[in-house]
Amino acid sequence: MVSLIQAVILSIIQGIAEWLPISSSGHLAIMQNFFGFQNLSFDVFLHFASILAVFVVFFWDIVSLLNIRKRKNIRYILLILLGIIPAGVVGFLFRKEIEGLFSNMIYLGIFFIISGILIYLTKFSREKKETLTWFDSLFIGAFQAVAILPGISRSGATVSSGMYRGLSKQEAVRFSFLMAIPVVLGAGVLELKNIVVSDISYNLLVISFIVTFLVSLFTIKILLRIIKTDKFYLFGVYNFILGIFILIYQFIRMI
Repeated sequence: MVSLIQAVILSIIQGIAEWLPISSSGHLAIMQNFFGFQNLSFDVFLHFASILAVFVVFFWDIVSLLNIRKRKNIRYILLILLGIIPAGVVGFLFRKEIEGLFSNMIYLGIFFIISGILIYLTKFSREKKETLTWFDSLFIGAFQAVAILPGISRSGATVSSGMYRGLSKQEAVRFSFLMAIPVVLGAGVLELKNIVVSDISYNLLVISFIVTFLVSLFTIKILLRIIKTDKFYLFGVYNFILGIFILIYQFIRMI
């Protein structure tokens, strides 16, 4: 059973780590192992709050896309739908196997290191184009599928892969965040039954939702400022160091 303080801490971590490229699932797994609390449904519920923040920040982008009288909007929506297919397939077929990885700190450390390398490599990417292609969408979607693993940042993987393809940092972030909406909503629908029957009180869920939403709003705006600089790759350093620390800590415990 999670306490109020634990729920608030997890909510703050979710709000920060979901949008900064440092893996919310990985950080939640670390804290849940520390607290001795494992509940994937609670994680997914917090993701709902994070997605609501995306709706607020990108409200006019979303409204604009809904104007399907413009061919470019239909194309962009189809690009988003194409991009979510890999994650949808992987999540549906391997949900149980992936859920089991959340309690394995060795895997968590390895995945953080992989995430760190992926993000750091953006330091060497160059902007070549402003328009997404169908292959770009599938390429980014494949990275999003990999990011289902705990410790690999979804935003980090998708933004990085977009930058590998030569997209501008701003367009890579925009596509990444808009593509997150159907993915997270889909995961939420799959876990909805488990959330309803969870032993976590509804008052606690409401508080957690509000905290995650507010922190997510602040974090997204911070990331949009950071992405305008050339410092995005530094998040890779953080992930890499954290992964090494986790592995060292686990090996010491095994001695």
